[in-house]
Parts: sequence; C-alpha cells; structure tokens
Amino acid sequence: MNPLYDTIGLNYANLRRPDPRIARQIEAALGGAQTVLNVGAGAGSYEPTGRQITAVEPSARMMRQRAASNATLIQGRAEHLPFDDKSFDRR
Repeated sequence: MNPLYDTIGLNYANLRRPDPRIARQIEAALGGAQTVLNVGAGAGSYEPTGRQITAVEPSARMMRQRAASNATLIQGRAEHLPFDDKSFDRR
C-alpha cells in the first residue's frame, strides 16, 4: 500500500486540530450507535469516545500518529473492507 498520506501526512496530527463544531455534528449524527466503522480514519481526530470504534486507514504514517485509544485499528482501503454487511451500527 502506498497511500498519498504516507507522503503528505508528516506531522498531520499536530498540524490539523479537530474543529469542535464538526465533532459535535459527528456526535449528533451517530446518535445512539455503539459500534462505529470509521473509514479513512486518519489520525483519529474526530473519533468519539464511549463507543466501540473500528478505524480503517490506508496510510501507515497516519496510523502511527494516532493517540492511544480503545479503537480497533486496521490498515486497509474502503474498496476492500473485511466486514459483513450490517456489522456496525454506523459507518
């Protein structure tokens, strides 16, 4: 895998800070969902707490920048997700 963010994602987590307005919208959209699939998860900036998160990200560089969390992290692409339909409350 040679994703674009392996090249341009240097120091991404420090430079790209989450916007609280966007985070609130994501939380509202998730509603009562407990299992969430985050495709293109990046550095995990907008992942909510208190839910079971499965994060899929193609870039190893972005994955290394993630803060410690309880998310299950999978290196992969949206085109080839290893999950059955309806495996998550929200995606």
